[in-house]
Amino acid sequence: MEIKPRKRITPKSLAFWPYLAEVWRARGLVWLFAERDLKVKYAQTYLGLAWSILQPVVALSIFTFFFSYILKWQSGKVPFLLYVLSGLLGWNFFTYIVYQGISVAQESASIIRKISFPRVVLIIAKLCPAMIEWGVTIMLFIPLAIYYQQQLSLKLLGLPFILMLNSMFALSIVFLVSALAYRKKDLYHLVPFLLYFGIWITPVFFTSDILPVHFRNILYLNPMAAILQLWRWAFFSSEFFDTGYIPILLSIPLFFVSSFWYYIRQQSKFSDY
Repeated sequence: MEIKPRKRITPKSLAFWPYLAEVWRARGLVWLFAERDLKVKYAQTYLGLAWSILQPVVALSIFTFFFSYILKWQSGKVPFLLYVLSGLLGWNFFTYIVYQGISVAQESASIIRKISFPRVVLIIAKLCPAMIEWGVTIMLFIPLAIYYQQQLSLKLLGLPFILMLNSMFALSIVFLVSALAYRKKDLYHLVPFLLYFGIWITPVFFTSDILPVHFRNILYLNPMAAILQLWRWAFFSSEFFDTGYIPILLSIPLFFVSSFWYYIRQQSKFSDY
């Protein structure tokens, strides 16, 4: 009796628009995985969601004390405490999605092997906990802004657009790293290392004018520097947007689409984990 070789069934790489349609049909899984992540994150903790406030408060206190009171750094017309918090809003949102997103294929390897569904759903689900933590931090920002008598303006209407850009850039990094690192795991170690030092070349707790003039133009190549500039432009009426960031901001949607396309072309290989 002739024994036929077993055929291994793996998800197919789809074209861009059919894949989006498949993701939309599986949208219920996004909430399912997001709920799972939230339960795992805060399970068996006494403080629960309060950790989302405690972590930025500790970072804010350290940065403000060291850079404002020890080094005497200034932040123009914006109180230094609010300047740092506005930077942490965008930076922590970005790093959360990247840290959680790049490890999702390894963490969910057993699910990927057993169930056929768009792998990108696992990554998109990371947006939900990130936005919850972002919302909690916003609730910390608002009373501080009132205390420091910061004037609000119609620029706040741009916050959803800025949050979308922040999400797109973070997801772009995750898509690219996930597509490249399914064989070579070195990227999983390299990306956290780069993010650790990335905060020192991104104006989270410093202003660009403390840099030497010939180094300031480097910030125009940093997408997160541009996004943080947008956050502060929306939050503070005294902040003016630096038009030098426009080219890098316009490149973010292109980077997002290209990295997403590359990711879906590689998704059929992720079952090898």
